[in-house]
Amino acid sequence: MRDRIKSCAFMVLAFLTAASPSDAEDLSRAEAVARALQANPDVQKSLEDLRRLDGLITEAKADALPELTAYATFTRFRDPSFLNSSSFDSFPPEFKEQLRPIPANIYEGTAQLKQTLFSFKLGHAIKAARLGRAYGQEDLQRARQAVALAAIQVYNDYLLSIEKVRIARKSVWQKEQQLEQAQNRRSAGVATELDVLRFEVNLANERATFLSIEGQADLARGRLNAVMVRPIDEAATPTDALDYVPLAVSIEDAVREAWQNRPEAKAVALEEKIRRELVGVAKGEGRPTLDFAGTYGWSVRKPENFFESDFSKWNVGVLLKIPVFDGFRTAGKVVQAQAEANKVSQNKIALENQIRLEAKDAVDRLRVAEKVLDAATLNVTQAQKALDMTQANYRLGAANTLEVLDAQAALTLAESNRSQALYVHANARAMLRFVMARDPLGTE
Repeated sequence: MRDRIKSCAFMVLAFLTAASPSDAEDLSRAEAVARALQANPDVQKSLEDLRRLDGLITEAKADALPELTAYATFTRFRDPSFLNSSSFDSFPPEFKEQLRPIPANIYEGTAQLKQTLFSFKLGHAIKAARLGRAYGQEDLQRARQAVALAAIQVYNDYLLSIEKVRIARKSVWQKEQQLEQAQNRRSAGVATELDVLRFEVNLANERATFLSIEGQADLARGRLNAVMVRPIDEAATPTDALDYVPLAVSIEDAVREAWQNRPEAKAVALEEKIRRELVGVAKGEGRPTLDFAGTYGWSVRKPENFFESDFSKWNVGVLLKIPVFDGFRTAGKVVQAQAEANKVSQNKIALENQIRLEAKDAVDRLRVAEKVLDAATLNVTQAQKALDMTQANYRLGAANTLEVLDAQAALTLAESNRSQALYVHANARAMLRFVMARDPLGTE
């Protein structure tokens, strides 16, 4: 009687801990990905990088646009320089008495206009900035792909942990039924106390395992909330399952599609173009430039004379700058820029090799996962049949306690293996889609 009460209490506790709270939110895999993309810091940082590149484009364009500056000055001065003239001593005394420096005010208001008329490096700089913006868009897409894959993987982790809890709960229930049968058989005199003791020990171990698996499920839920940037303990009820979805892709197709569509591949191609433009910018440092500058304004001693034509002043000019010798500074910059461009070419070769390896690994993993899943599914059917036969034999006295425990353990292991195989296949499918730059969430 005491064992039955303990069993009921444990199952009630298990139900309460496993059941979702009334305020638990239904959460699909697609919703998890959407929330992660909206709030994940990596995506937000990539968006800020894109805004920074927009600023670089504006800055580069500034050299091609006119620069207009307004100046307003006030000066009070006293200038005794004429008293220091070498011929001042020969002036008549009465004239020298009248030539006393008197403080005066000068008010000036001017506007200055500067415009680059021609520069070899200006066009290269603007084009490099625009290419940099496109590079930033590819980096943003890379971050979004990576975050989507991470969200899918942790969602699948949570699904697997929930499935493990279900299997463990079922195993506990079955072992309780076996213990009850053993106690009844012991009361009828057809089972020994040792048989009952074995079932009790086995049940206690299974309950401990169940509680451990529940703790792992809570941890998996916390990781899912973390990738969505939500409170770690927030409740969620997954609405999707670890279903088998076939995906047939050859290694050649995976490599070709990955190289055509991966953000990293597009980014390295853009970086090659950017580096070529930067070489042009470096070369432009040693070539002629043509600039225009003009100034217009007024200079008056009395403010009321402002805007009077007699007090206006202006000047215009065109400046041609021809670098003759800069100590090989420009040549050094060109060599550095060319070296950086050559490094990008090597990075492109390394990336192509890496993508080829990732594609092969992803295809191989998916194929192996499919084979393991087929074997695990067949094994569950066989293990369930073996357990049913063993339990029937035990009730008839044709099987012993150890045989029942072994059959139960085999079924639990088979179900766990099948859940693990579904999990591995789901992640392998998402990884292959990620490698080919498809939406990791998509299905065929």
